[in-house]
Amino acid sequence: MMEPPEIVVISLQRATERRASVERQFSELNLPFSFFDAVDGKQGHELFVRYDAEKARRIGEIPLTPGHLGCYASHFLVWQRCADSGQPMIVLEDDAMLFKEPFLRFARLAPDLPSEIECVRLFESKSRNTESLKVFDKEGLSIAKFLRGHKSATGYYLTPSAARKLLRYGGRWAEPVDIEMDQFWANGVECYGVLEPCLTHNPDFQSAIDSGIDTAKARQGLMRLRWRWYLLKGKVVREIHNFRFKHSDFASPADSR
Repeated sequence: MMEPPEIVVISLQRATERRASVERQFSELNLPFSFFDAVDGKQGHELFVRYDAEKARRIGEIPLTPGHLGCYASHFLVWQRCADSGQPMIVLEDDAMLFKEPFLRFARLAPDLPSEIECVRLFESKSRNTESLKVFDKEGLSIAKFLRGHKSATGYYLTPSAARKLLRYGGRWAEPVDIEMDQFWANGVECYGVLEPCLTHNPDFQSAIDSGIDTAKARQGLMRLRWRWYLLKGKVVREIHNFRFKHSDFASPADSR
């Protein structure tokens, strides 16, 4: 039997309460894990040169904060680690609250996933449109291809092939990391997700990355028009991509796998 994937938890060194929460949860699950020291946006990092402020302006995106940049850099470095190791990983943020049985089931069955499933969101989609197509079903673990992104990066399964694709796509950054991960039609990493969530955001911890930003008020005039045009173009390409997926061999009923 193959070993379950390595579990990595992205966390700032100073986030002692979050780290304690993670340690308690994995102690209860009796699973090994390791912390990956997150990049502190306030301290800066050499990867921040990848931020493309001009592209962000051109598409009508709100400028990324130091918190956004630190978050993107942290995930980017984990992708590099996954690609270099040649082994799949489960990547978590330190505000994840794990659901014991579903999480243990996924960790146990992850080695059985077909190679086409390169990245799996382990939480419930935050998108308004959660339409999906089931592609894998085994021993209570059901995985589907989602037609829209999940709008979060709280926890996901990642293979080296997906990591390499995300690294290539992340040559320049213009949007938050979870949004660029969701752009499967452009980055080549299909958006798969579990139908029974393995985790959720811990309500005891609030994100400070973009708290207090009213995006509707922040985007006005020409900036709003650019943003709407950018979303419209993305929607067209996404719909074409999803149409092709629906008619692909892999979109056949999951009971064939």
